[in-house]
Amino acid sequence: MASDVRIEDTARYLEKEGFDAMVAACNGQNLFLDSNVVFVFSGVRPIGEAVVVIERSGRSTLVVTPAWDAERAAELSRTDDTLGCDDLSEGLERALKKINVNPAKVVTVALATLFAQTARNIEKVLGGRRAANDGFASQIARVRNAEELAAGRKGTWIAERGYERMREIVKPGMREFELTADLYCFMKGMGAEDNFLLLSASQHNLAVRAAGHRKLDVGDIILSEITPCYHGQFVQICRTTVIGEPSPVLREKYKVLQNAMHRGQETALPGTRVRDVANAMNDVFRDAGYGKYCQPPYMRVRGHGLGITSDRPGDITDDSDVVLEEGMVFVMHPNQYLPETGYLMCGEPVVITPQGAESLTERDAELDFIPV
Repeated sequence: MASDVRIEDTARYLEKEGFDAMVAACNGQNLFLDSNVVFVFSGVRPIGEAVVVIERSGRSTLVVTPAWDAERAAELSRTDDTLGCDDLSEGLERALKKINVNPAKVVTVALATLFAQTARNIEKVLGGRRAANDGFASQIARVRNAEELAAGRKGTWIAERGYERMREIVKPGMREFELTADLYCFMKGMGAEDNFLLLSASQHNLAVRAAGHRKLDVGDIILSEITPCYHGQFVQICRTTVIGEPSPVLREKYKVLQNAMHRGQETALPGTRVRDVANAMNDVFRDAGYGKYCQPPYMRVRGHGLGITSDRPGDITDDSDVVLEEGMVFVMHPNQYLPETGYLMCGEPVVITPQGAESLTERDAELDFIPV
């Protein structure tokens, strides 16, 4: 049997709860705010609908669609067996018969992420709707292992090189989408498998958004949320860049965001509740006279989890009782609308350590500017 800590933990869970097997599903999408449970258990990012079957004994089988992807998946998978098919329910039925599992003693994970008809067909294979534990994979993968953390650091390196590229090529007259397309291709060439990239500009931003046709101009404040994925690990940096010399007011207000970021990092110790981290950042804004802006629509959250391994600790909000653990990775970003400047962005991917939240970046966010 393949040795894998998370599969071993799953086998113990099945033994404790009296299940014969777990069927964990995904629809082939890799979302930066969600957990891909097939990737968690197999290390494979499927291109179509897929499931991993984990037995109480600890043996595991990956079932992928389409059938022609089986060779690639088998080379990458940590599971004991890999099976390719064009009909996921048919492939799952074959896998269950091969290992002689009683369908009535199966627990499912994330079955609802599949196409509705596929999910119904799988329920027929299982003889009806079975017990579900949809958050299981995200929970057991909430702490990154050494390989995942290394991939996150490499993804962060790519994000920073992408931001440097932006500062090198941006100029008045360029359209937002032209700049974004260049950055996307540039980071793809550096190994980014995907990139959730928001980039927009205005003299007074209300929020960050997807790039449009607007032409950049002197005095614009460019907001960039750069979120590449490397080896299945999404990371995110949030940056603010001015075309031309920033005003003294803008420099002053950006320091409020930087102070909030530092306060959050100092507070985010193992054992700390997420709400306490969010409030530590909010307190910096309150002390600066912006307490009423620490809520929508002036901000959304003070950070969030990053897929595709686990979305934990979830959103960094002042009502979350999730407890931080050493090794958790997420983005911390006290992004904020301020009346004098508009919306500003400042954020880093961080890992929880005994000393607090350590930035994965080489250089923390500054108020950068493009000389003109």
